Amino acid sequence: MSPRLLLAFLNYNTAEELREALLSLPAAREGADCDVVIIDNASPKPGETEKLEALKGDARLVRMEENLGFAGAFNKVLPKKGDDPASFPYDYVLLLNSDLILPPGFLRDLVEALRNLPALGLAGISFTREDGSPQFSYGPTPTLASELINRSLFQKRYRKTHASPDGRPIEVESVLGAVMAVNCSAVCQAGPMDERFFFFFEETEWCCRMRDNGFKVWHVPGVKATHLQGRSANKRPLRSRVEFHRSRRLFFKLRYGSFALAVLTAGTFLRLIINLLAQLVMVVLTLGLKRKFRDKAYLYAGLLKWYLQGCPPGAGLDARACRK
Repeated sequence: MSPRLLLAFLNYNTAEELREALLSLPAAREGADCDVVIIDNASPKPGETEKLEALKGDARLVRMEENLGFAGAFNKVLPKKGDDPASFPYDYVLLLNSDLILPPGFLRDLVEALRNLPALGLAGISFTREDGSPQFSYGPTPTLASELINRSLFQKRYRKTHASPDGRPIEVESVLGAVMAVNCSAVCQAGPMDERFFFFFEETEWCCRMRDNGFKVWHVPGVKATHLQGRSANKRPLRSRVEFHRSRRLFFKLRYGSFALAVLTAGTFLRLIINLLAQLVMVVLTLGLKRKFRDKAYLYAGLLKWYLQGCPPGAGLDARACRK
């Protein structure tokens, strides 16, 4: 018997990117029985609703009344903790960003892999960029060392020691949330994503919680998709970086406690000061003519200001925080 599968796309002002994903979907879903839903996270962009109506085809379109963030929106199509798995209409839910291009046979290959993964909590896939270069798809759980020394170095070392030379799925600590295949039975036990996270670290915390509840997080290297990374967040770089720092602080507080959060805060503050001074020196040396140095100085100054203000809610992407 074929597993029951739901594909859920999340949209926020990205109808043009979603168009590419939906154009690739007929060939990607060939041979797989699934339902499709598009979740629009209260996109304010003029004409977005009309574009989605024209694009949706046989997909169900669900519009949120406010932007609930990544976790809050996707949780609308997931079971709740304590639910009976037999009462939920799907075995797997595939959570998908809008900025994806799926290859032919994508779902057939993914479902075949999922069937053979023991103790599956959730699984991620491999990603390539538009130019065909590989993009990181999985990595370690963040620690004080990785966040205060060099995150990329720790990620590269982890992927080197956790590789699959024969292309078979491997158990990992965390996967990139652009595509996540979720076992609904595991969600009923471990719970859906934590909605206190708005746009970053929600999948990281979820992977940790899945493993805490006895489930495994898998990376499936043989299934690939093209990821047009971060287009919605990159339109507001300072607010996006503030949101990243806010979510990282929440993750550390929940995972490691208040002392670890204090160390992270002090180390981050020192790094921001050093980075700001370095960029200001470059601005002076280039007579302010190089925009990249001006932009980086502005970014570091904005983050420092946020920390000096006591990390107030509402300064990032999460408008919900203003009401708390």
